[in-house]
Amino acid sequence: MKKSRFLFLFFLFGLSVLGLHTIYSQKSNDSLWYYNNIITKLEDSDKLNAAFLFFDREIQKQLSRGDTIPAVQNLRRVAIGQYELGFLYESEATAVQALKLLENLKSNPITKEARSGVLNHLGIVYRNIKSYDKSLSYYKEALKYAVDYSDSIPTINNISNVYLDQGKYKQALKNSKLVAEMRLKQNDSIGIARAFDNLGFVQSKLNIPNGLTNMRKALNIRLREHDVSGMYSSRHHLSEYFLNQGNRQKAVEHAEQAYDLAKQLNSASYIENALSLLLDLSDDPKIIEYRKLTDSLSLAKQIQENKYAVIKYNVEKERQNTQMAELQKEREKRYKIIFLSAFLLAVMGAMFILYRKNQQRKRELVQTVQKTEARISKRVHDDLANDVSGVMTFVENKLSTSTNFKENLLNYLNDIYLRARDISVANTGVDVSDFPAALKSLIAQYHPKGVNVITSPYSNINWDDVPEHKKIQLYKCLQELLVNSKKHSKATLISIAFNGKGKKNEIVYSDNGIGFDSDNIVLGGLNNVETRMTEIEGSFSFESNEGKGFIASLLF
Repeated sequence: MKKSRFLFLFFLFGLSVLGLHTIYSQKSNDSLWYYNNIITKLEDSDKLNAAFLFFDREIQKQLSRGDTIPAVQNLRRVAIGQYELGFLYESEATAVQALKLLENLKSNPITKEARSGVLNHLGIVYRNIKSYDKSLSYYKEALKYAVDYSDSIPTINNISNVYLDQGKYKQALKNSKLVAEMRLKQNDSIGIARAFDNLGFVQSKLNIPNGLTNMRKALNIRLREHDVSGMYSSRHHLSEYFLNQGNRQKAVEHAEQAYDLAKQLNSASYIENALSLLLDLSDDPKIIEYRKLTDSLSLAKQIQENKYAVIKYNVEKERQNTQMAELQKEREKRYKIIFLSAFLLAVMGAMFILYRKNQQRKRELVQTVQKTEARISKRVHDDLANDVSGVMTFVENKLSTSTNFKENLLNYLNDIYLRARDISVANTGVDVSDFPAALKSLIAQYHPKGVNVITSPYSNINWDDVPEHKKIQLYKCLQELLVNSKKHSKATLISIAFNGKGKKNEIVYSDNGIGFDSDNIVLGGLNNVETRMTEIEGSFSFESNEGKGFIASLLF
């Protein structure tokens, strides 16, 4: 089976190398728009690697010829694609690279437009990661390079949105009014509707009566133009407005209409946003508390694992293959392509074998540790817990003359017995044949009295794709977190979320306990969790402050 799979990979690799000449012979102009749609509109996710490869190759060729402006334009396209995919920090790095290329160019309408576009994009990125001061500085810098007032409208509107995020409504109102005035000078009903919707929403934050009028005016234009995405924005703003006014019925009505529009758009991001709005309108105290915890986690997260590493790796490998293919073409010795392909495949095969052996060694190491833990568990139970139980029976039968002494001693020994039993349970083997059931049992076992435990569906993660040794370590990591919470946190609410993230999965644990100062506490249990996650090539991060609960992420 393994040998067949290996030969199949060899066959695919050979086809890809032999097909390079055909791919690279496409007309650059046609390819530009084709891959631009893939990378910015996410029209075909299966071709993302090819799209990033195309632009990377074009950028390298343009820079080698000294064509800086076309290279900057392609870097902007890559940055936009990275942003749309959620790779914010990679998008920032690409935009900064484009900005550096523009530094040594003379100022003219073309370079001004390019600088304005790159600076505006950086403002969007920093707003998304909630670095508002940086976002404003880049937007204001972008305005300096706007060719005319119409080019400045999107940037001024973006500035208004940042002020809105910060709760600086007066500054937001000033910019929103300016955008509305500028839009009225243009024959663009969609743009006018967007400007009046934003203006009305800002006005509503300041309790200005015209706010609702302007938002409704924008909705009517969007209904007439059948602008579905615009109608969604209007419904969302109106829902927030009526919620702030205390009219929950109207707020829910607009939120449900926004949800229907999101389904028409068939966009996961719109649907998620609409559902989030409906959750915000819920008056269930548990849901409200859960939202607060998850929002806190979202704000506290730092730079995520570099999900774009695989694509960058593929781009580099494909660039090398391209250079080799071009060399063979120049020499017109096609047979060398086959030889080179075989050589590269041999290297990849050797790397693959070494990787598999390394993975097998790690699994064997984990299994050895698990067997050792099981052996320790049995010994603790047989040699310690049973002996303590025997002593308890002896004391109960023999020390009948001293009641108080007897009671105290029995309680003390009973506590020892219970702790010994807990050690045994904590180190025993884990049956992962039905992993969701094992997790439910674990949570029920360590469920502290008087504490509410909320979990997302276990099926959010495809457990069939998770190897057994990883399941065991994840089980023990969750066990460690639950034990710590039971002993120390004094929490009244625990949230455990299971999130599938493509090739990566995440378990997010959080509670509203007393928290702790991580700089002034011994983190023995949490160090154990980090060690276990490292063993399965995962990562562990947490955040806690005194009086502000505890949040942890298990990424695998």
